[in-house]
Amino acid sequence: MKMAKKSTAPAEDESYFVSIKNPLELRKHLLESSKKSIHCLQNYQRILLIREKKQKELSELHNTLKELAYLNKKFNEKLPKYSSELLHEKKAEEPKLEKRPKPTASKPVKEKTELEKLEDSLSSIEGKLNSLNK
Repeated sequence: MKMAKKSTAPAEDESYFVSIKNPLELRKHLLESSKKSIHCLQNYQRILLIREKKQKELSELHNTLKELAYLNKKFNEKLPKYSSELLHEKKAEEPKLEKRPKPTASKPVKEKTELEKLEDSLSSIEGKLNSLNK
């Protein structure tokens, strides 16, 4: 009788060990990667909360706009009816006021833009710094 040959495949209970160079450094990198992954997941959860809040706010805004449209419709129903021709006739009947000449001595005051205000602030700060350095 012939005996069956045993396969040369490793048994399931055998363990293999692999040497790792710098195991502490590898563990450090793995922990840092895990930390970054957790931060990403936290940020994602914050984004989900913001989206949920945004959806609530949008639905509330939509309901408010519906209510305003309804109230505007009711308001317009309560207003008296008029024709636009009557308004034009009343405007034509009003006496025209005499136009007074505007004084030309005063110049129109031009408001500073935000950029000009910032430039003025910057120049005053630089002046103060220069006075401190002297």
